[in-house]
Amino acid sequence: MSAINSLAAIVIRSPILWGAAAAFCFYSLIHGGMIDDPLVVRYLAGHWVEYVEVGMFFVGIAALFLRLQGVFAQRRRVDTEPLGPIPAGGQTPEDADALIEQLDEHDAGERLSARLRRALDFVRRTGSANELEDHLKYLADVEGARASQSYGLVRFVIWAIPIMGFLGTVIGITVAIANLSPSQMENITDVVAGLGTAFDTTATALGLSMVLMFSHFLVDRQEQSLLQQVDDATWTALAGRFQTIDSDNGTAFAMARLSDAVGRSSARLLESQERAWRNMQSNTKEQLASAADIAGSRMADSIASAVDGVLAGWGDRLQEANTRLLADREDRWASAGESMATAMQQISDLVVRMDEQQRILVEQGEILGRVVEATRDLAALERTLARNLETAAASARFEETLNALGAAVQLLASRTGAVSDPGRLIHRDGAPAGKAA
Repeated sequence: MSAINSLAAIVIRSPILWGAAAAFCFYSLIHGGMIDDPLVVRYLAGHWVEYVEVGMFFVGIAALFLRLQGVFAQRRRVDTEPLGPIPAGGQTPEDADALIEQLDEHDAGERLSARLRRALDFVRRTGSANELEDHLKYLADVEGARASQSYGLVRFVIWAIPIMGFLGTVIGITVAIANLSPSQMENITDVVAGLGTAFDTTATALGLSMVLMFSHFLVDRQEQSLLQQVDDATWTALAGRFQTIDSDNGTAFAMARLSDAVGRSSARLLESQERAWRNMQSNTKEQLASAADIAGSRMADSIASAVDGVLAGWGDRLQEANTRLLADREDRWASAGESMATAMQQISDLVVRMDEQQRILVEQGEILGRVVEATRDLAALERTLARNLETAAASARFEETLNALGAAVQLLASRTGAVSDPGRLIHRDGAPAGKAA
């Protein structure tokens, strides 16, 4: 976006663009009938050379107008004091960095700020303000030369407009001579028209050039006045601000020069000592590197031989340990096989015993089933017996009924192969035999 903005600013401040626009508007007014003065139409719109002259004139006027606008805008900013007042006792050249940072807050396009920034940069780079006055004069000369060079387009236009006028004169005279022939001596209208075009273009070119030269003179005076104000403001802001080494008898200056020379000699001595130290360091480094290489090769050989012996001993020991491990593993596998066979035998015996116990349990289940059936039959007989006892008790044949029931109970017990409750057996004499414990 910054590149686009810069390009847009250049285009907007282009004198060629504004001059072409002004010329287009001017000729639009002429051809639109709003400007119908005969002299204006004759001298400014009578020939294509005049169109070119007027276009170039408007370009020069636009350049001068933009220049004058910039001069007025800069003049309003010269009265400011971007560096502030000079402190008591002045400042040291080391303070130039802080002053430059203070100038960064202002617009970089201001001529006063740019001049002060260049002067402070000179102080910062040299570390002294003794030659600041000469540098300020140099900056003023450079600024004046740049201002003069910036009028190159205007000077070219001022030079080119008369040339175009002379070109129109040549063209008009050429046309007049071409129309001059013995057969047309009585009708010299075309000849007069050609000569009129020749002199009109020259007159227009000279008039426009005079206007441009006078405008250039006025704008240049304004800019020279601005540069003088910038010089004065720069001198006011920097004169006496930095501490310098100057005195009437020159003793301090001589001492400063002597100190500077001693400092340079010390610096050269330190540089030579540094070079010697670096050479000795490089030589020592090479010697240490070669000694390290030799010691490293010897150490590598000794370490390699020691490592080979150790690895050989470790290999033999590992082989013996591997043999012992294989033998132990075979023994362990054999004992594990025997243990597995014994366990399998025990498991098979256990399975046989479990089958036998299962068979016994099945038989006992069958017996229990028959006992349960007999128990159910016995319960039914007991109920029947109870009813019969009640019936026999009511009748006279009670004893016979008891005998019959006892016989029936004994018959039932003989059939089941076991007597579930001997206490319930009844003797023939009619008395119970008693209950089993």
